[in-house]
Amino acid sequence: MNRLAIPAALAAGEACGFVCFWFGPAWIAAAALSLAVVFFGHGFGLRGWKIAAVFLLGLSLALRSSETRQEAVRDACAPGAPFEQRFVVESDPVVKGGETDRWVSFDSSFSGVDVKIIFPLAGDARLPRVGETWRCAGWLDRKDANDFSRRRMWVRGKGTYAVLDESVGMNQVMAAVAAVRRDLSRRLGTGLESSPETADLNRAILLGERSRLGRETRSVFVDAGTMHIFAVSGMHVVIVARLVFIVLLACFVPYRIACIAALPAIWLYVAVVGAGPSAVRAAAMASACLAAPVGWRRPDALSAWAATFVVFHLVSPQNIVRVSSLLSFAVMLGIVLFIEWSRGLCPKWLEFAGVSFAAWAAGTPVVAHAFGTVTPGGLLANLVLVPAAGFSVCASVLGAAASFISTNLAAHLNNAAALFTRSMVGVSWIVSRLPFAHFRIREWTLLDSVAWYSTMGLAMWLVRSVVLRRRTSV
Repeated sequence: MNRLAIPAALAAGEACGFVCFWFGPAWIAAAALSLAVVFFGHGFGLRGWKIAAVFLLGLSLALRSSETRQEAVRDACAPGAPFEQRFVVESDPVVKGGETDRWVSFDSSFSGVDVKIIFPLAGDARLPRVGETWRCAGWLDRKDANDFSRRRMWVRGKGTYAVLDESVGMNQVMAAVAAVRRDLSRRLGTGLESSPETADLNRAILLGERSRLGRETRSVFVDAGTMHIFAVSGMHVVIVARLVFIVLLACFVPYRIACIAALPAIWLYVAVVGAGPSAVRAAAMASACLAAPVGWRRPDALSAWAATFVVFHLVSPQNIVRVSSLLSFAVMLGIVLFIEWSRGLCPKWLEFAGVSFAAWAAGTPVVAHAFGTVTPGGLLANLVLVPAAGFSVCASVLGAAASFISTNLAAHLNNAAALFTRSMVGVSWIVSRLPFAHFRIREWTLLDSVAWYSTMGLAMWLVRSVVLRRRTSV
């Protein structure tokens, strides 16, 4: 558990910094104190100096981020002309309205402020693409600099605009990536022309295109607590990595060279699906595990998680207050800890059910705090949906690859993927109708979350103690 000490100290420091945001100007003092702790702690061999230094570093980063954020909000809400800023498109655009009155929105951020850009779309205008940079001028809907929730930026009225920034060279790269994504999306529909809704399910599973899901289908997965299956995460990245790895080994590529050669394929896949937080986290962990054999070291999932967590939160301290990032890291940590805890403790056939429970238990406090909901039905549904989604992703990847060789083979594979996706809809519909599968509660406090995790940890310790005691007594 020493591997978790540094991430825990960094997270605690950043959390304290965002809670005490009014002390923003003190970030310099916190940074100086962190350096002093490193100097004296290392020099005098003090115990725990690394934990203290990392805590103060996280505190400094969060205070600095809070100060920058408050300044950005004050500038954006200053009276006068509309606020102007370059925004990177961080989510698939959502279009609402009719043929003559269409509005498009996408998620972005600036200086640590999460925003949803909303603007009218002309009939002949094209939609933004994930990764592109747009120049926008508009008005924020909330002026409170201390409000950390997502804001809406309305691009409407005199002096407002939303246009693609042609001066940014990365837009050409993202246009090429978007073209690859559109081509893959088209190939995933091969053989499913008569069932476009099913093809859209396949696309949502493999490419994370949740905007293609109908409202009824989306509500079924939300009520069943299984909407997370459409977020590109570790399962998707692992399947893609294994398929690429198998192909490389089949071509007699040496093992260590195959580990490195698989990395570009993983990151290309992450770029194509939009580079969401869970996808980037999964790719970073997979990269760390694949790089380990190159240095003659055994892959260590917990060390990979810790390193990824530290890098993510050093680069962007705001991740500690973003629900999507918190949920992704919490669920992955729950899975990794359960695998280490259960090693040699329970039979293989029980491990999958335990992993499903660990993922649900680790994510429950985050969901309860952010949305005020609990979905016990997801615990049951995931036992079927996770393997079904894995088979669907595998079949879809093979189908997309086969489409370059044989349309008939691609159609068969895409229909095989559709068989699993349709079963996922059926299982989610059944679970969503069960009593207490999904219900609303009051939003959990920090104390509630601590009590939940403490209870889970105590239960794991008791179970392990009892099992080991019985084995030694036999």
